[in-house]
Amino acid sequence: MELMVRVPGSCGELVQGRANGGDFLGTCPIDRYTTVKVSSQFSGITGLGDKSQQALKLTLQALGYEDFPYGLQLCSELPQGKGMASSSADIAAVVAAVLEALQKEWSPQFIMDIATQIEPTDGIFYPGIVLMDHINGRVLARYDRLPAIRITMFDTGGTVDTCSFHQERSAADDREAGSSALLADFRQAMELCQAELLAKAATRSAFGNQELLYKKDLAKVWQLGKEAGALGINAAHSGTVLGLLWGSGIADAELRRRAAAIARQSGVEFMELVNLRSGGVEVERL
Repeated sequence: MELMVRVPGSCGELVQGRANGGDFLGTCPIDRYTTVKVSSQFSGITGLGDKSQQALKLTLQALGYEDFPYGLQLCSELPQGKGMASSSADIAAVVAAVLEALQKEWSPQFIMDIATQIEPTDGIFYPGIVLMDHINGRVLARYDRLPAIRITMFDTGGTVDTCSFHQERSAADDREAGSSALLADFRQAMELCQAELLAKAATRSAFGNQELLYKKDLAKVWQLGKEAGALGINAAHSGTVLGLLWGSGIADAELRRRAAAIARQSGVEFMELVNLRSGGVEVERL
């Protein structure tokens, strides 16, 4: 028995805030992944961090198993502490891999129930793009149609502990001003599948988050990006990455050239060029 499970990470969030008495987050899945391989040809559990080990334990407990009978290996392209949903992707990939290996039926909601026992989570394991309450794991809306957006990712430096950040934020932040309009704009952009409208909402959300997690490079990167033709900018609301959002009319090599110039002028690190993609869990039996 051999199988592989792949779950995408994210470039921060498209939008995040509070409205109508609850939290909301719009996922931003990208084509960079956590991959878990399960096999009867090797033994041992390797590559798991503390949170994905918790996910393995909680999943086995939910199924009534004491031990996992196969070998399991986790490998990730997603750096930790940057706001790229590395923990959410790891947790989701482990949970789905265990369920698939044990031939149990499962759903994204099962993964969500496990994940939210561990930390506030990103719904990148749901197909499409989802609007969700990331604190309690409630999905508010899901969108299958995605606008064609490419993202040049930048790192502003350092790391952020997601759990600590959300604990501090929930204790300090009771503001909802402006977030209801932001939420409505995001919903409209996704329903119309409009890249320009979505980029505007993401930009508003990135700047609106400055009072909670200040990024000194945000304004400079956005100014340079706007001059270079970017549609908008998004941010990891509890991380360090920024993403300039671009349409489909510019060649990849030219986008990388522009991003490298923006990085030099602003002092941030250009990480890579990625694509906005559908979220979801991919399973391949080998």
